Amino acid sequence: MKPSILFSLLLAFPFLYSCNRQGGHSSGPKSDTSSTKTCYIAIDGKDTATLTVKEYAKKTGGTLVLNLDKKDNNNGQIEGNFKGDTLFVDYVFQIGNKGRWYRNPLAFLKKDGNLIMGVGEMETTWGKTYFRKDVPIDFTKGRFSFEPVDCKE
Repeated sequence: MKPSILFSLLLAFPFLYSCNRQGGHSSGPKSDTSSTKTCYIAIDGKDTATLTVKEYAKKTGGTLVLNLDKKDNNNGQIEGNFKGDTLFVDYVFQIGNKGRWYRNPLAFLKKDGNLIMGVGEMETTWGKTYFRKDVPIDFTKGRFSFEPVDCKE
């Protein structure tokens, strides 16, 4: 009887050990969980855009919805980082409800509390589109200038 108990304990040991291991993950609160949320709106003629930006310790995310007159709306998520006063993000979005997803880089200049969408030359390598590094992004030609508004829950 004793050998079977010993054998059972030996078999159970790896499972108990793996359940108690943290695997490099902290059991305490993560430092990247606190965020600040800012909401913006931009109007260009009959087109409007709403932007919600959540800034975490190491990244920035949120949503961007473009309501375009006489066209399907663009609705999606942004994720990226600030580099100085410029927010560089990937915008993953749908046009209307067609089910196809697109990804484009966007850049926003933070100036006087506003976010100004920039226009730049892009290129694609290995299926990834990005701003050309040798051509500056122009923030004077951007179509949308986002002003802060109260966030609606």
